[in-house]
Order: sequence, then structure tokens, then C-alpha cells
Amino acid sequence: MYAAQIRPGGKGGSKDDVLELKFLGTRGEIEVHSRRHQRHSALLIEHNNARIMIDCGADWLGRLGAVAPTAIVLTHAHLDHAGGLAEGAPCPVYATGKTRSLLMRFPIRDRRIIPLTQTVKIDGVNFKAYRVEHSIRAPAVGYRVSVKTGSFFYLPDVARLPNPSAALRGVGVYIGDGATFRRSMVRTKDGVSIGHAPIATQLGWCAKAHVRRAIFTHCGSAIVRGDERASAAIVQNLGHEHGIDARLAYDGDRLRFA
Repeated sequence: MYAAQIRPGGKGGSKDDVLELKFLGTRGEIEVHSRRHQRHSALLIEHNNARIMIDCGADWLGRLGAVAPTAIVLTHAHLDHAGGLAEGAPCPVYATGKTRSLLMRFPIRDRRIIPLTQTVKIDGVNFKAYRVEHSIRAPAVGYRVSVKTGSFFYLPDVARLPNPSAALRGVGVYIGDGATFRRSMVRTKDGVSIGHAPIATQLGWCAKAHVRRAIFTHCGSAIVRGDERASAAIVQNLGHEHGIDARLAYDGDRLRFA
């Protein structure tokens, strides 16, 4: 089972088998920021002694000491997801082979590969990478992450998720791309979808896969500079249209699976 609601920032638990997520950052690659959407989207997974960070954007450069990750996992090589590693990393960095090759200029000492659609155990937590469409130059993946007490799918940048029913089947929570509410930011080049699917489209994927909880990070300009309560209400109403509990994530929020 998983926690009934996101909790605001604070100290997390430390019991065995508890999986706790902390949204370190929830802002997309935009100039504007707000008090609750300050840093590039990044997620910290805490499980037993593990502190696994998913993505490490440019505004995390020089700040990894405070996070103290035991591992870093990357969704793709765009700088708002990997630029914080420009001076190296204090721990192993996991990525697909393509993302690894795009970041060879960074002085990362311990590079490890995550093959597509194969489960890899990182510090006791299972990761399975799924190819998604978002960028041609920096191909992206989403991660199905699981332990005994729960599972979630993390996909902060996406234009198209191939076969969403298979990718999302059985997950407790979908954590997706909050670039836009309903307006599509997707274009097609050489048969590949590029950009950002709206929240409304992603909720459709969740409905087909019977995922009843969705949280949106990597927030776009309309959300970050807009009225906080109004934005939250729009997302909740979009969720209700699909029978899904849908919410926005804010920097420092925590989610617990126990």
C-alpha cells in the first residue's frame, strides 16, 4: 500500500521496507521559478540505507553534498536532468547506454549501464527502464521503480509513452510531466514525437492502465508562475474526469510507501 497523501517537507522514516520519496525539485527547464517550484525536477528515493537520486539538473551543480546520494539514476541527458554532474558525482551514476555516451564529457568516475526493459537492482531497489519519446538528440526513458512495499513509475519528460497499459500495469503511483495542463507541446519529426504531452493526455494513459493515483512534477510556466490553488484545482479536476486522484508536486514534498 502507499501513503494516502503527499506530505509537506520534513523528516522521513527509517524503518526497514519503507520506501519514501522526496521531491527535491519540481521545476522544468524554464526561466521562471517560485517559492514552491525552485529547482530542476529531481527525486530522492530513501529505502533502508539507500538514497537514490533520479536526475540531477544544472541547478544541482555543487549541491550534491547536501543530498548525499548513494546512487544517481538519469532519465536522459538534457542539462535540466544531468547538468548537475558537470563536475562529477560522489557515487555511481546509472543511465542507458545512449545517455552515458552523451555525457562522456563529464568527469563521472563510476558509470553504470541500465539496459532497456530489464530489471536492475540498485541499493536494494528495483529499476526497469522503458523507452519513451521526448527528444531525438537526448533519448529518454521512464522508470518503473519497486520494492516489496510498493511501486511507482517516474516519467518527468515525455511526449509519447508507447504501450502505456503494459508499462504502467500494476503500479501504485504515476509521477509524470507537468509542463502543461491541456495544451499539447508535442510535434513530430522523422516519425518521432518530441516535446511534452499535456497532463490530460497522461491521465488518459493512467486510466487505461487502471492507475488511480498521479502526481505531476517538472512543472511548466503556467503552473510555476500561476496561482497555486487554481493550478492545483485544475489538475485535481482533470484527474476527476478520469477517476484518478491527481495532484501537483512541490519542492520538499514527500510520499511514503509502507
